[in-house]
Formats: sequence, structure tokens, C-alpha cells
Amino acid sequence: MTTSVANRSGLSEAQRFGLRFFALLVLASGLAWAISLPDRLGVAQRVLAGSGVWLARLTGSRGLANGDQIVVGGLSIDINYECTGVYVVLILFVFLAAYPASWRARAIGAAIGVVALTLVNVLRIAVLVRIAELAPDLFGYFHEYVWQGVFLVLVIAYAMTWVERSRA
Repeated sequence: MTTSVANRSGLSEAQRFGLRFFALLVLASGLAWAISLPDRLGVAQRVLAGSGVWLARLTGSRGLANGDQIVVGGLSIDINYECTGVYVVLILFVFLAAYPASWRARAIGAAIGVVALTLVNVLRIAVLVRIAELAPDLFGYFHEYVWQGVFLVLVIAYAMTWVERSRA
């Protein structure tokens, strides 16, 4: 009877996935730091600001985008590198790379994930612009808590759905 490498290591499949995930996360984080990723996201920041204001204006907003700044009411919103969602996408990529699936399934999962998370991010910015106009006292709460939770749930739900489909 042959013993598989997995059994000899004493680690479960879930534990091996967790180790791969965290190792790849450290590697990706180190790479992001090495290339100064936050300094390279200016175009994405400007596109998100403009797209978010465009969508908000469809619902009656009077917000204006100027580069990566959104001016709405008496509030100026800075769309910085953290607003791009690049780190949420990075975590999704690391998850997809760490999970044992075909490279084709990973590539398709990454492509769909980037598009979906970007669209949700534009919607997030548009909603925050409207909140800044209509209920500015709620802006901080929605920005810091509600949308953080929404992104967390969406990434987990997407990853779980992708896992189920990649096994088929």
C-alpha cells in the first residue's frame, strides 16, 4: 500500500491550502511593496472617481470629479489607492492561485472576479457620493463599515462559488 505525500506530511488538504495561501499572500505583498504598487494606481483612481460620479449623476447627484478627487456638497472625497480595490483583488488572486484547480479555471475565475469587483467598486463609490450629498453624517459609517463588510462577503461568496464550479 502506498502512502501519499499528503498523508506523509500529516497535513490535511485544507491545511496545505492555508499554507499555500499565506505563503503566496506574503509573496504578493512583498512584490506589491517592492514595485511601490500604491504609487502606480493613479490612472485607476481617476477612472474610478470619474465612473463613480458618472453613475451617481444618473441618480441626480451634483457631484463632480476632478482627477482623483470628488467634490460633492461641502465634502471632498479623495479616491486614493486603497479605494481602487486592488488589495481585495490581490487577495482573490492569491486564493485562486493557492486552490488546487486547473490554470484555465483560475484564469477564468480571476477575469470574472476582476470585472465583478470593479463594477461593485464603481457602484460603491456612486452610493457613497449620494450618501455624502443626502446624509453626510452617515458617510463615514458606510465608507468604513458597511462597504468593507459588503466586499468581504462578496469575495467569500465568489470564492466559494468558484470552488464549487471548479470541482465540477
